[in-house]
Amino acid sequence: MKRNFYYISQGLPNSYTGGTALYGINLLRKLKKKFKIKAVSVLKSFYQTSSILKAEKELKKEGIKFYKIGSKSKKLVHHKITLWNFFKTNYYDSERIQEIKKFVTKVKIKKNDVIFCVGSNAIMGCQNLPATKIALVEDIQDQSQIYRTYLAMNKFNFIKKFIKIFMLKIYFRDYYNWLKKITQNYNLIYTYSPFDFSKLRKKINLSVLPSPMDFKNQRKKKIKKKFNISMFSSSISQDYNGVILFYEKLLPKIKKNNLLKKIKLNLVMSIPKKLPRNIKKIIDDENIHLEKYDNKILNDTDMLFYPSKYPVGVRSKILHGFSRSWIVATSSTIKKCIPELKDNHNCLMSDNIDHLIKKILYYINNKKKFKHININSRKVLKNYMPNLSAQKILNDLNNFTF
Repeated sequence: MKRNFYYISQGLPNSYTGGTALYGINLLRKLKKKFKIKAVSVLKSFYQTSSILKAEKELKKEGIKFYKIGSKSKKLVHHKITLWNFFKTNYYDSERIQEIKKFVTKVKIKKNDVIFCVGSNAIMGCQNLPATKIALVEDIQDQSQIYRTYLAMNKFNFIKKFIKIFMLKIYFRDYYNWLKKITQNYNLIYTYSPFDFSKLRKKINLSVLPSPMDFKNQRKKKIKKKFNISMFSSSISQDYNGVILFYEKLLPKIKKNNLLKKIKLNLVMSIPKKLPRNIKKIIDDENIHLEKYDNKILNDTDMLFYPSKYPVGVRSKILHGFSRSWIVATSSTIKKCIPELKDNHNCLMSDNIDHLIKKILYYINNKKKFKHININSRKVLKNYMPNLSAQKILNDLNNFTF
């Protein structure tokens, strides 16, 4: 009889929202050959209602049972670091953790079951459950917030930048010890990210789990009027810097080279009501197209533009782009996330935005010379196939329970 395998995360795994959710469904499709899979969402409002319904339908189709925390669950609160609280570490919301503990108890997980907890909230809320426990540490927050602060702020405001980064370093001074503490009851600890692994390995006995990104079917060739360059993010606020480069660097060069009739620029991300004035100007520009995340934009996109120097976690959008045969244009820093990246071999890379845009324009004008990039980018995915991730988990579990 198959053992129960509980995948516990903030939202239900699915192939519609990308990122960790996409990795989750890819992994579970392979593991269900060995386990009876059950998905547990500990934050119902993590996705929009339409995405939740799609996720539920997909899980039912896969034969995966799922549990959702009640609709009245407490919203996840992100505490802002200010001059008044940065000396007091507050890495979690105690009310949320208690709510998760109470909810997973109702699921009735047993000693012979396996739980796979994604992210610190799920890890902390499930650390005392009587089961074989696996923790997946997501983007490490100290590095994540420092990089976002560094990239989001005015590069000429050195004093403000220095002060805020200094505050973050003080606030997160005990963060790795906290992660070590909440994972100490887990039999296996993973991260998808080589960069995160390099930061955590001195404190935590963990290993890198290959990011389970499956091949997509090759896109059907169709006649399109324009070459689509797209930026993807769950929210525009997560990559203001990249969006500004998109508008202030790439668009002017396209105009200067008289390529607007050939190229369409897309932002595929949610747009909050309140935006900085300079960002509002960008989304109101007639040459910038706001698109919703769906199969149409996924099929229309020809190039992923991801210039941000943000190495935390695994840039799943790049692997997703490879799976869809997009050309990826990114910074050299991202090699810290995906070591296989190589400029002019499987992608276009440069930390100098002007050099990167020069490469992009040369590619657009000489596509036939770059057929090898698509071929080589799909070869990268051979290191990230879901069966490799599933097999590593099975092999590691043998040391404990099999």
